[in-house]
Amino acid sequence: MKILAFDTATMETTCALVEDEKVVAEASVNSMASHSEGLINMIQNMLDRADWAMEDLDLIAAGVGPGSFTGLRISVVLAKVFARSLNIPVVGVSTLKALAREVATDGVVIPLFDARRERVYAGVFEKKGGELLRLKKDDAYAVASMIEEAPKGAVLIGDGLKKYREAFSAREDFILYPDHLSRVSAAAIALEGAAQFEAEGPSNPYALEPNYLRPTQAMREYRRKHGESLDAGSDA
Repeated sequence: MKILAFDTATMETTCALVEDEKVVAEASVNSMASHSEGLINMIQNMLDRADWAMEDLDLIAAGVGPGSFTGLRISVVLAKVFARSLNIPVVGVSTLKALAREVATDGVVIPLFDARRERVYAGVFEKKGGELLRLKKDDAYAVASMIEEAPKGAVLIGDGLKKYREAFSAREDFILYPDHLSRVSAAAIALEGAAQFEAEGPSNPYALEPNYLRPTQAMREYRRKHGESLDAGSDA
């Protein structure tokens, strides 16, 4: 199976070509400004170097967050355009779950993205070999509550750990992944997408949406002016 995978949920734009669990090509750029035009150029360059055409693809796997509002829109819209115009199956993948795949050891894994205001986007998983069992849904959590409630001996990974490493260090039982290994990999998006596709089939390209978790800043300002809860309509 030939898979094109990409993710723009964080500051890093990443994409990969994977065939039958083998990484054919992968590229990443750490710049929010590169998300839109940069991603398309990266994909085209990879396809050219691998001598693949878009029509050769069997699956598109796109990270759907949670993460940056602007970044998520780019990734999901591009996946929908490819899927609908070329009639290629697509799957939307939790970026947090894909990041959890990067941890090499078994046990409880908590991938973290910075959600600002002393909060992190996080999911909780138990890793057994190549399998990931979800223990807690992706959501926005206060750093303090995550420190207090996280399972003993959990492995923490992600840019949320990088920002709040000092706070998380208060739990001596936590295993804190090094920053240089805490990046989202498009290859992991592809592998998670393949597993999801095999278990559940493709996502509906018309219904595929980013996992924002929190309302946009514009919506938050509207709710503030109208006396509504800032978390109304959000899972945060």
